[in-house]
Amino acid sequence: MNIKKLDFEDKEKNSINSLSPYIGKMRIDLAKYLIKHYSEENSIIYDPFAGSGTVLLEGWALGHEVIGNDLNYYAYVLTMGKLNPYETFEKAEEKMLRYKSLAERRAKIEDITSIPEWIKSFYNEETLKEICSWVYYLKRYKEWFLLSCLMGILHHQRPGFLSYPASHGAPYLRSNKYPIEFYPEMYQYKNVYEKLYNKVKRSYKNVPNFNYTLSRRMFNKDATTIRFKNKHFSTIITSPPYMKSLTYARDNRLRLWFLGEDDWITLDKKISPEKNMFIEMMQKCFEKWAKLQETGDKCIIVIGDINIIYNSKKTSLFEILINLSKNYYTCVETLCDPLPEAKKVVKGNARIKQEIIVVFERK
Repeated sequence: MNIKKLDFEDKEKNSINSLSPYIGKMRIDLAKYLIKHYSEENSIIYDPFAGSGTVLLEGWALGHEVIGNDLNYYAYVLTMGKLNPYETFEKAEEKMLRYKSLAERRAKIEDITSIPEWIKSFYNEETLKEICSWVYYLKRYKEWFLLSCLMGILHHQRPGFLSYPASHGAPYLRSNKYPIEFYPEMYQYKNVYEKLYNKVKRSYKNVPNFNYTLSRRMFNKDATTIRFKNKHFSTIITSPPYMKSLTYARDNRLRLWFLGEDDWITLDKKISPEKNMFIEMMQKCFEKWAKLQETGDKCIIVIGDINIIYNSKKTSLFEILINLSKNYYTCVETLCDPLPEAKKVVKGNARIKQEIIVVFERK
């Protein structure tokens, strides 16, 4: 099968894409390329495995209505934040000031005795009380943008973050590298409002000219069972989770805990399916998506270039998808996007050297 190698780089910045970390997120320039080349003007773009919301955000920035879904609640919150920024930093600043006094008053009486010890190990006690108070109000009033920014500064060793020295992706303390006796300032109280204010300000550094009249919707459901009434999606662009290649819940367990999801182990089993579950999931998805699309509509899948045992022989994952979809879709093009070492989530991982983009057309 002829596979075309992509070679492009879009240097246009969009700082809203950097609200909070998310492993395995689609490259921004790839998302923009796919939207520009395969979507119809003013059409609705649907991403059923939205993850960090890259496709949806870039689709909106390019003038499309967007609808997304993800079973991971952290992905839902982060994408809702990206799709609902305030129109200006000044408006965001007004909102933060509104919650500042509420959160600080609540923090004085916040009871953290029942918080798990592994959570407490990341924070100064007073900082932790403030974080819990801010999360309470931001969740209560569905302030998705501010909540996403707060998730983005929960842990790291840099001064702009709230935790003791820790990694930025998956949450691990780095107290061996930064012992308290040599770095006491890294273990002191940190004012949540000040850190959040600076984070929000950074988020407005490069913001596209968004059309706020366009519809943006996001769901937190199972992609195989979610239902839409009288919807037509001329373009589906998505990157489904597969073969436990990434542990989305484990690596975001600290953020998930603050958002109210404390059983990350069960969640990971749901959102990172094994081989048989993945195949069954994709079969159901193709059947469901076919009902949402018309002849000639595009369905684009971005998947890692790996081989698995399928029907007793070693088969590439993208060829399996082509086989699963054959009753509904025709594969019209396959592309490959090499993964440089610098862009890999797990450095030194030789298993996935490139991503394959399969362009399907509804029969």
